[in-house]
Amino acid sequence: MLKRILFPLIALFLLAGCAAPSNTLTIEPKITLPTADPTMGAITISISGADNRQSQILAQVNRNAKLEILKPSRDLRFLLQEILEKQMAARGYMIGSPANANLQIIVNNLYADVKEGSLRHNISTKTDISIISAAQNGSKQVKNYRTSYNVQGPLGATNEKIADAVNTVLSEVIADMAQDPSVSNFIKQNAR
Repeated sequence: MLKRILFPLIALFLLAGCAAPSNTLTIEPKITLPTADPTMGAITISISGADNRQSQILAQVNRNAKLEILKPSRDLRFLLQEILEKQMAARGYMIGSPANANLQIIVNNLYADVKEGSLRHNISTKTDISIISAAQNGSKQVKNYRTSYNVQGPLGATNEKIADAVNTVLSEVIADMAQDPSVSNFIKQNAR
């Protein structure tokens, strides 16, 4: 009886140790919200997202002479759309339809360049995000947010280290978006 239970349990643990690591990076950037605008009137906006990257890959890593392709855990256009909605709601805008202005957040570039040596690794991440604002009067504005981040460390670059680098660069861009009033100013000037 004990052998029937013990043998499959040991086999399960041995096979679990042989399992390949996940090729998914957990993307959870820190969300920075702007302060509320006390002069905000009742302005309704709509927000959509797009991903204009040529590939959905976040990183490629050569591990044990095998190229591993790493993808995000969430669709980035929906993640950034959700973040922009939270930021604009924090400013005092209403999200809905019909809208006084339409915003589109576009992922132009987000990639982690991972280089591994025998003793060190280097992770360089870059991001390029655009917000296109279009008012009902035909006015349009494009605002770009770009940043990069570089980190080095000992030994190999784990998926967690790569995800941390991607989350750091995204968090920086999100903080830049929260601190920049230009999109909000454009909407206030053109949506009345």
